[in-house]
Amino acid sequence: MTTVKKFTAKVSALLLALSLALLSVPQVSFTVFADDDLGSVRVIVENTTFTEAVDGGEVPAWIGTKVDKWVSLDKNSSAMTCIKDAIESSGFTQTGADAGYISEIAGLKEKAGGSMSGWMGTLNDWFTNEGLTAYTVANGKLASGDELHMQYTMNWGADLGNDWSGTDTSLKAISSDYGTLSPEFSAKTYNYTLTVPFGTKSINFRPTALNKYFKTVSKIGDKTLSLTKPTEIKDGDIITVTVGEGATASTYKVTIKEGTRPAARFDSFALSAFSLDGWDNDAFDPEKLEYDVKIKSYSTSSFYINSGTKFNKDLLKCYAVYTDINGVAQRNEIKSGSFNSISNIPFGLTKLILELCYIDDESIKTQYVFNITRPYDYTAEIASTSGITLVPAGRELYATKYNGFAEGTVFRNDENGNVTDTTGTNAECHSYTAYVLGDTDSVALTLKGKTANVHFRAKADGEYTELKSGETTPAYSFSKDGTVTVSIDVVSDGDYLTDKFDDADKITSYKIKLVKADVSIKNVHFTELKSEHGDMYPAFDPSLLSYNIVIANDAEFPTVYFKVADGCTVKIGGEAATADENGVYSLVTKSANTTVTVTDGTLSESYNVKATKRSKYDVPDKVVDYLCINSQYTNVSYGVGPEQTLAGTIKSLGNFGGYITYYYENPVTDDPSNPYGLDFYAYGNSFVSGGSAAESGQVYVSEDGKTWYALAGSEHFEDTTITDYEVTYKKTADGKTSWTDNQGNSNDGSKQTGRWVSPSVYYMNDLAKGDTVTLRGVVIPGVQGSIQGDSSTASFVGTTRFGYVDYFKNGTIGANVNAYSENAESNGFDLKWAVDENGNPVTFKNGVHYIKIQTASNIWAGIFNEKSTEVSYVVRTTANEEEVGTTALPGKIVLTDANGKTIKEITPDDNGVYEISTGIEESMNVSVSGADDDNIYINNQRVASDTAAKIALNQSEIKVVRIIVQNGEKQPVYAYLKLVPDDVKAAEQVEELIDAIGDVTLDSYDDITAARAAYDKLSDNAKTLVGNYETLTAAEEALAKAEADVVSNAIKAIDAIGKVTADSKDKIEKAKDAYSAVPERLRDKVTNSDTLDKATERFAVIDTIKQSGAKSEDHFDTVLGTLADNDIYPVQSIGGEWSVIALARAGKLSADKAAKYYSELCEAVKANGSDRLSDRKPTENARVIIALSSLGKNSADIAGHNLLSGLDDMDYITSQGINAVIFSLIAFDTTDYSAKTHDELITYIVDNMTDKGWALAGDTADVDLTAMAIQALAPYAADEKVKAAIDSGLEFLSESLDENARYANGSESTSQVLIALAALGIDPLTDSRFIVDGITLIDALESYATENGYSHTLGGEENYMATEQAALALTAYELSKDDSSLYDMSVKNEPATPDEPANPDEPANPDEPANPDEPVTPGNSSGTPDEPILPGDCSGKPEDKNDPINPGTGVLVTGGMAVLISGAVMLVSKKKRK
Repeated sequence: MTTVKKFTAKVSALLLALSLALLSVPQVSFTVFADDDLGSVRVIVENTTFTEAVDGGEVPAWIGTKVDKWVSLDKNSSAMTCIKDAIESSGFTQTGADAGYISEIAGLKEKAGGSMSGWMGTLNDWFTNEGLTAYTVANGKLASGDELHMQYTMNWGADLGNDWSGTDTSLKAISSDYGTLSPEFSAKTYNYTLTVPFGTKSINFRPTALNKYFKTVSKIGDKTLSLTKPTEIKDGDIITVTVGEGATASTYKVTIKEGTRPAARFDSFALSAFSLDGWDNDAFDPEKLEYDVKIKSYSTSSFYINSGTKFNKDLLKCYAVYTDINGVAQRNEIKSGSFNSISNIPFGLTKLILELCYIDDESIKTQYVFNITRPYDYTAEIASTSGITLVPAGRELYATKYNGFAEGTVFRNDENGNVTDTTGTNAECHSYTAYVLGDTDSVALTLKGKTANVHFRAKADGEYTELKSGETTPAYSFSKDGTVTVSIDVVSDGDYLTDKFDDADKITSYKIKLVKADVSIKNVHFTELKSEHGDMYPAFDPSLLSYNIVIANDAEFPTVYFKVADGCTVKIGGEAATADENGVYSLVTKSANTTVTVTDGTLSESYNVKATKRSKYDVPDKVVDYLCINSQYTNVSYGVGPEQTLAGTIKSLGNFGGYITYYYENPVTDDPSNPYGLDFYAYGNSFVSGGSAAESGQVYVSEDGKTWYALAGSEHFEDTTITDYEVTYKKTADGKTSWTDNQGNSNDGSKQTGRWVSPSVYYMNDLAKGDTVTLRGVVIPGVQGSIQGDSSTASFVGTTRFGYVDYFKNGTIGANVNAYSENAESNGFDLKWAVDENGNPVTFKNGVHYIKIQTASNIWAGIFNEKSTEVSYVVRTTANEEEVGTTALPGKIVLTDANGKTIKEITPDDNGVYEISTGIEESMNVSVSGADDDNIYINNQRVASDTAAKIALNQSEIKVVRIIVQNGEKQPVYAYLKLVPDDVKAAEQVEELIDAIGDVTLDSYDDITAARAAYDKLSDNAKTLVGNYETLTAAEEALAKAEADVVSNAIKAIDAIGKVTADSKDKIEKAKDAYSAVPERLRDKVTNSDTLDKATERFAVIDTIKQSGAKSEDHFDTVLGTLADNDIYPVQSIGGEWSVIALARAGKLSADKAAKYYSELCEAVKANGSDRLSDRKPTENARVIIALSSLGKNSADIAGHNLLSGLDDMDYITSQGINAVIFSLIAFDTTDYSAKTHDELITYIVDNMTDKGWALAGDTADVDLTAMAIQALAPYAADEKVKAAIDSGLEFLSESLDENARYANGSESTSQVLIALAALGIDPLTDSRFIVDGITLIDALESYATENGYSHTLGGEENYMATEQAALALTAYELSKDDSSLYDMSVKNEPATPDEPANPDEPANPDEPANPDEPVTPGNSSGTPDEPILPGDCSGKPEDKNDPINPGTGVLVTGGMAVLISGAVMLVSKKKRK
């Protein structure tokens, strides 16, 4: 096996003669480029072959590498022009490049080493088969990252690895900067494994051909590897190396194998040992996994793992795991090379585990165990002086004095319990008294021990409450006498752990009596306070006791006027004062406080009033906000009275986030007359510049006081600066300040802390009114590299060059000082430094009104306490009378990588922002071409013109580089570079795709899919940079839910359709809508979509039928009109009596037509000459009788013949079959004739059922005959046997309906069933037996409708028989609405005496004409009783078998049947035409 360490440059060449010929091939361009950023190529020029003089020759002009440089590409670049540029820009000569053949470089000429010597070139280690001028950017043969190598040969390239005549396409070597190749390389071994160290992400891989005449190409998949850039790899990748082309090519494969994961170990480890007993950092052994650590003092609750602790942060993470003193499990990340605090360590033994785990799998880890021992505290005493502090409910203690002492003063009692004049707690005194002023009903106590570890318990009347030192008891209510006594027990922490409060010998007890004084502080307050001029701080509030009036520098001290509560006396400066006649007091202010004391004999209040003259400099008009937090000065001294800075008095801002905000009425602007471009100056309290005195403050500006922008100082864009630092401060139980930040740091407030902010002091905002304050902004870490330092006096803010308050000494107030010159110490600020949160420059057209200064460090420096920014002045720049001008823009800005390769060259604009892709580079060099005397800053590096500043890059962040160029007194010019690593760019693009998703709907599928696909393609690091990834996963979940819901909704909506009926429209439409809402991609998941298709088809059929049914009434009128317009012929089954019956019973038969029919019938009967109209067809008599009954005529006497008696013979009737029986019964029932066959007819019908119904012949029931039979039997339904027959028939008729409520034999069947139902009084629109899916028989009948009638079959031609029967059915239906039926006529039919005149109840005289204008009505079709119908001509009409109206076949219409009687033979034909 061969261990491969670094790439070895192995080059080969063509024969010199071939090379010389090819170098002269002309350059050709094919492509026009729009992008100027085309990258660069590496050019190497060297002589390693001609090292000494040859026989009779000269010594070489030089030896070794002369040029190794990256050359930027443009659209006109060729390999030859790049070589030329590299040589000449390095200060060397060359000859021949322009002609396509180089014969000399830096004095080394061809043939200087012999006749076969000269210069030859390779492209990516290949002696090209064309001249180097042929390899261009334009034709795609030259690309960024290519390597061009010009080498001197002594023998036409053979010494460089070129064999013109060779055919061997083997490799000579394979090298990689990481890994071990197995097996050991051999030219004839073609498969290898390269085992790289675990965690290797990229390698520099370089194969070298045995004969560089053949081109060598390396690929992973479709990606071609570069010789000059690292290649990203992963376990299992296969690098395919091809040498040569075609059949003679050789192929090698190298499989990447990631090595075994090593055990996680520290490289080094160190603790800050000053607080530890006997710890030696040098004794740490990475292989030893357990240690004992002893803390020196019980008072030490924390220590640091310091910056000497290091591990491979690319592979490993470290967590400190332990349980803190509050019982909270901690798991805090430890940063390699940084200070990391282990805080809140409990007393006794604590097991601290440092988990060193792999980033890609945190379950793989090494645990270092540190057994931490902290001594216990056995102090059991109350604190001296301040052991008990009163906390009135809902407010602070008043400064108001009661009998000469401030509220809440704790008085010691003597041994007899009497109050003394001695105040404050003492370990030896166990009895106290304190007074509370009378506007509170309860008081709590804050108890403090001599040490912070003392335990207390307290009670008044109830149970004890246990507390730690500094905590506050519950509020104790006063009894009716205005007092309450509280008992307090104290025990040490060490004893508490073993015995709590159970060992009386270890308890120290105290008592305090709280007395509520019946007084009101309002009795001694100012009621008014005014100044004759100036700005009063604060605005008057009777409860605020100190006032400062800020006045102009040249103004007189103002007089203030005030009033007090009634009954009070006033002293001003100790002298009694008298009010004027209006009760107004006055005093002339001074620069020092004047104390005004107001008393009513028991209470007294002291107010302080002074005036301060504003500075002579152009300072702000007002201070509008102020907060000094977590500071030794909080609430006191330098932490109060921010308005005094307007006069140059120093004020502290406290620890991180503390601030002061100024307001300029006349805005600060970027005045072109301001020297150096500096628009204002801000001064602090630094007695020297930088170093331990540095307490840097960040400056923010705003136009409106709402939107703020940071003025980016020199350190703003450094990696160590945190621009989004955040600290949350909390009030502790003992009134101190604890905090946590967003970097994992914290302080519990037990030490190195300030008191909590008072709302009466920081009255300009509401922050102090709560118990929590969160502040955000820029933080500059300390010189030790961490945010907090090591808490020693060596902790202070790191070096800054310009742009921060309280870093440089302030001895230059009022002077203009350049911030950019060498070793400058300027407190000036330029508004052009303003940037937004992303580092983008911001400009202010109208200047800024507000300036805020905020502490930019979070350091507590031992005995120096917090490193707080102090502010003494803010001063507007004194502008020159003339404009100072603007510095000339630099000629160019050049960016190169670590190897000198030019990445980008920029010709800048002022304040221009330039985005540059940096790929996977770890650093970059930036240089600026300016004037020799320009002051140039590249971030915090001050450089000379054309001198590079190295900029470190992080693959996870955009690096902003600000360039400032300033000359003389001129205003500077700026350029901003945004260096974007590939991972960041890719992550940003994915973030944009995710943001584009917006509100998730089903239409979001493409956007979500695109975002997911883009995310999945990211590198592991880039994935961690996608800040809105949770938005994507939430969108995917929302889409999945929406998809599931829409599919579910569709399935449910389709299922809800159920059985399709005429009422299914809404459900089907809803289901359609639900299905339409399902995207096409999901519709295969709607498992019942075929149900919807079928339902839609079914409903279409139903709806068509229902629409037909809806037209029934109008169509019925049309049909009746058609029948009425046609001629009617007697003794005819079509166009005869059925038309008469339909029209007569519908009230649509005119008197004229009735008379005509009757007359012709008389003639026909007369001509027949018999009571029987047919020897074969008794139905002829039956039909005519029914027709006559419909006209109200007497069938017993027609032209002297009794048609009724013609049906008295049962044999005659039955000779034509059951249909004659049926209609004979119906005929008889239309009259009151007592036929002797009547009862036999009923019995015959009932007894001759077939199956459930009746048939004309055979054993199968027929719909038409069944319906007719029921029509006949209907009047006798009360009879049990008849009813059973009818019910059976109805069941058969119901069962015979098809899915569309139709019968198989056509429309006539439906008509007969409708007549039957009407006869029984059954409503076909409501009886469910005869409704199919909402389709009624009326709907079904109308589906046969034609323009003026009905067809026999669906879609068939209009059929007169079908039309007549439909008219009969609809007439029957209409009659049923009035509880009647088609055949319910009951006409009296007895033979009339020839000499008797006709009357309404008797047949009309056939010889009397009828009134043609009198309509025929059901039950009285003959017109009025006084106007008998004339018989007409009685001519009849000859039979014509081809006449559709009168075929003369002797057919009795029976729905879907025709019965033809011929002798004794009966032929039955069922119509099944379609």
